[in-house]
Amino acid sequence: MTRSCSAVGCSTRDTVLSRERGLSFHQFPTDTIQRSKWIRAVNRVDPRSKKIWIPGPGAILCSKHFQESDFESYGIRRKLKKGTVPSVSLYKMRTREIVELN
Repeated sequence: MTRSCSAVGCSTRDTVLSRERGLSFHQFPTDTIQRSKWIRAVNRVDPRSKKIWIPGPGAILCSKHFQESDFESYGIRRKLKKGTVPSVSLYKMRTREIVELN
């Protein structure tokens, strides 16, 4: 099964073609504090419960949501630096939308 980026409004899918184009895909961290930072940065709401979205074990973000300086290169592989938080092209809810959800 092909996985898709979890960022709101991003339609990037983890395929051979997207990887050939230089995209990389990154699972949400297992460290509780770092994971919470990613969840807050993604700022996604569960459509059913109207509460903050909690990613499942296979949830990923594509490299489009990180700055180039967030990566370390190891030959042809690249890895996110420790402590990196996604910050690029993330949907931000307006304050009014957040209030209406609560």
